Amino acid sequence: MQRAFVYEERNGVRRTLIADDERPDQFVVKTSQDLEPILDSIARDRELMANDGDNVVLGRVPVEVYERAVHQQWDEGDWRKWWNGEGRAFRIWKPWANV
Repeated sequence: MQRAFVYEERNGVRRTLIADDERPDQFVVKTSQDLEPILDSIARDRELMANDGDNVVLGRVPVEVYERAVHQQWDEGDWRKWWNGEGRAFRIWKPWANV
């Protein structure tokens, strides 16, 4: 039998511990996050931030993605793949728009 227990819920992030009686020595932590406020702030910042100097704000990374990257030990190539793939919606700086 699987059991789920929400052990943290704050700042739009919820962490749930999932345990299975058939594997008592293992558990899973599911992280979920309300992405709408993040996406709204990205849309706002795309309009407000010039991002044309030496330092630019690339974007915002959802907590779940950050945790996945840490666990899987992403390198620069993994991040590049994410930013240009599923992470494209989370970009503030769009280098292709500045050419």
